[in-house]
This record gives sequence, C-alpha cells and structure tokens, in this order.
Amino acid sequence: MLLHFAIYTTLFLTVSHGASLPNLSNEHSLDDGDKGGGKRTRDPGYVRMPVSRQKFKSKGKSKRGWHWGPPTDPQNDSPSLKSNQPFKPTHASSSTRPTPTLTRITRSPPTQQSPTLHRRAADRRWGWSNLEELGGIAYIIQLDIGTPPQKVRVFVDTGSYELWVNPRCSTSASDSLCQTFGNYFPSKSNSAMHIGGNFAVTYGTGAVRGSYWSDVMSIAMLQIPQVQFAVAADSNYTFAGILGLGYAYPYSIPYPSVLNLMVSQKMISAPIFSLGLGGDGDGFSEIIFGGVNRWKFAGPLVPVSIWPPVKEQDPRWVQYWVNVTSVGLTKPKEAGKLYTPREGFSMPTLIDTGSTLSYIREDLVAVIGQQFNAEIDTQGNYFVDCKYRDVAGTVDFGFNSGAMVINVRYKDFIYQLYPGRCMLGVQPADYGSTYYVLGDTFIRGAYLVFDQQSDVVWMNQYYNCGDGVVTVGQTPRDTENVVGAC
Repeated sequence: MLLHFAIYTTLFLTVSHGASLPNLSNEHSLDDGDKGGGKRTRDPGYVRMPVSRQKFKSKGKSKRGWHWGPPTDPQNDSPSLKSNQPFKPTHASSSTRPTPTLTRITRSPPTQQSPTLHRRAADRRWGWSNLEELGGIAYIIQLDIGTPPQKVRVFVDTGSYELWVNPRCSTSASDSLCQTFGNYFPSKSNSAMHIGGNFAVTYGTGAVRGSYWSDVMSIAMLQIPQVQFAVAADSNYTFAGILGLGYAYPYSIPYPSVLNLMVSQKMISAPIFSLGLGGDGDGFSEIIFGGVNRWKFAGPLVPVSIWPPVKEQDPRWVQYWVNVTSVGLTKPKEAGKLYTPREGFSMPTLIDTGSTLSYIREDLVAVIGQQFNAEIDTQGNYFVDCKYRDVAGTVDFGFNSGAMVINVRYKDFIYQLYPGRCMLGVQPADYGSTYYVLGDTFIRGAYLVFDQQSDVVWMNQYYNCGDGVVTVGQTPRDTENVVGAC
C-alpha cells in the first residue's frame, strides 16, 4: 500500500561540527519549513532534500579536485558570467566547518573481503543496483554495512554529498515507514571503527546529529573495504538516511565519499554514475556506478556541461548545475510550443534526485500552469486535475540551445499527492531566489550520466527496451562513444 505522509525538508540547511542539536520537538507547522526569504509554504507529501552547505579548505590538492584528465571547455552556447566571483544561488550562505580530528577505536580485526567478489568487480569495473521508488516521492538504494552485513536503505541524492544512516523513527514524519528502512548498529559489526568529529545538520523542519564511523559496505554489487559515514544519534522529522552523490572530496568534505572510494579501489574507472528512474510507477529504476545501460536510450548521449564550470563555482559547494536553454510544452496532436526565447535564454539549474518536484522561474510556472488550468492555493502551490496524467502530452526542457530536448510525459511530470489530488511538476522557486532545481518530475523523462571526470551530465530521452551495461570512464569523455540500442 502506498503511504503518503507529511514531510517537508528545505533545500537550505546549515552544517556544523560539534554544534548542539536544535530543539527536537515533534511538533511542527508548515511555516517552519520556508525560511529562505519567501512567504510561501508547501503542502506536505513530497520531499525537497537538503543540500549541504559547508566550508572546507582542502590542502595539498589541485584546484580541480578529484578529477582524471584535463578540464573540458564549457559549451559554446553557455552564457558569460558577469563576475569573477564563484557562482552562488541568490540565497547562498555557508557556515564554517572545521576539519574533524580522527580517532581510531580499537576493535576486533575486520573480516577479510571475498576475493571472488573483488575479482569480479575488477573485471567488470561497474556496479548496478535497482532503486526502489517511493510513490514518486524519492528513490531508495539498499546498503549492506558491517560484518556481518546489516541492511539499510537510504535516499539517493545528487544534491548533497555525504552518507548518513539511522534517523530516529519515533520523532520522524512517519514512524512506521522509517522502521522499514533498517538500522546500522556499530556494536554488532566486527569491522566498525569510530572516527572523531561530530556530524550535525539543521533542516528547515528538523535536524540530525551523530558521529562518524567507518565500516565495510556493499553497494550496487561492489564491496568497499572501509567507508566513512555518519551514524545519527538523534534526529527529528527526517525518516530515512541519505546517500549524497554530489561533488565531495576535496571540495565539501575532508574525506573520500562512497563514489571516490569506488574509484580509488579500482572498482570503477572514474567518478561517473548513470541514472534511469523510468516512468512513475513503472518499477524499472536503476543506478549504475562506472557504467551506462545502453538499452535505456536511443542514439548517442549528448554532453551538457556543468554550468557554471566547476572552477567558477563556490569550491566549498560544487554541484550538478546545468544550463536550461528552453522550456516548452507539447499537447496531444499539436506542435510543441516554446515559452522561452529561441535564443539567449539561460537558467542555471541544479539536477537533484532528492527533490520530488522541480522549482523554476515563477513566470514560467504560471504559463505552464495555465495549460493545465492549474489552481493556486494560499501558499502559492500549483495544483492540477489528475486527469492530465492520462493525457499523451509532454513538458519539454531544452539544453545546449536545443541540441538536446527532454520530453517529460504528463504522467511522469504531474505528481500525485494522493488519489484525486495532484501537483504541477514545476513549482515557483522561493521568492527572490535564483536557486532553480530539476527534480524527479524532470529526471523521470531522461537517462542521465553524471560525469565528474569531465564535468558533464550526459543526457538523452529515457526509453526501456532491455538491459546491457557498458563500462565508461576508462578515458575522459568516452561516454560519447556509447550508442543507445533502443
């Protein structure tokens, strides 16, 4: 049975180490969730995952960070930046994050890893996992942590970069749902090691705190010897842990992330992973680390450069920003219409699997909403008749000046809160903000390859015509050689 629950977590948060946990009362109002400068609040039943905003000044590392090969030039159609200052969204602010002191706790020696599994992974150089779709709200991956392994399920989030587990279910938005995701107990693992330094995150509607641990972890058919992650000691409102897959070490955190470790252990060739969420409710969602499933798209993948370029973003907070160059809509049996200028339109936007909905300019939301006869509630949320989910139209997002257009079916674009109550897949960004997000209501229409080696997100229209994985990352930009089989 599909569970819909009241949850809202803001995109903006403060991260600190050694800070005290804010008030963890279990009483909330929706107004608590929108502190970003706007008066608008959101209806419950969807997720806007946190994006960590931390300060970390790396030492002894190249300015480019965790990269293989030279940086690529931005696309010719990318807009010129008006300032030499690192890019930030309009309400970007950071809090100081000191580097934690590491302390090893003596425990029983870890159990030796299976050489058979490592040999298969070394030959394969990619790892695959299905993703569980939570009613269009979020996408979940299973981890096996410790010796013996303990099963834990967490959200996949391209908008953040740390892994943490063990939310406190009794103070979460849904105790019963939280209980199904599993817990990790360091005391029950022979390979666990405690690491000094506190983990603390404050959300718009909740908080989590804990400490860092290291343990063996299996994910997507790969077994990583020692992964550092946070184990929550206390939390409020959030009901699942998070696997952050954004740019991590050495930008945002002083230790290698799960993705970094896959590369350093030679399990994958480069920090690259592909996502095919598939249609809403289709049950075919997957993630592949170090590989591409060429049976999920047709023709070549198109490179869309990270924009602004990594070197021009705030080095403490590098994200998968891309430049949206057009927005339009195609009604059944009609030619598509653009709602943006054919030339010169630019909207840097974050691709974020941790956001159920997408958030763009309010004028564009208004014109799209008119096509669906949307109603606007007192908080500024756009609602539409659920009948449109059965209509064969698409909402169209263009990149590279129209060289790549992703057509998202109405069914995948319109989010159903519960039977008979649906939200438009794009909502206005917070008042006064240029923090635009392409969430799951966009990603379901695309096959995406997040390539930190070349600072590119490779794209094509999503199809599902079978399975066949190809290794990528052995040389920079070799993803361009993969041709879809659909």
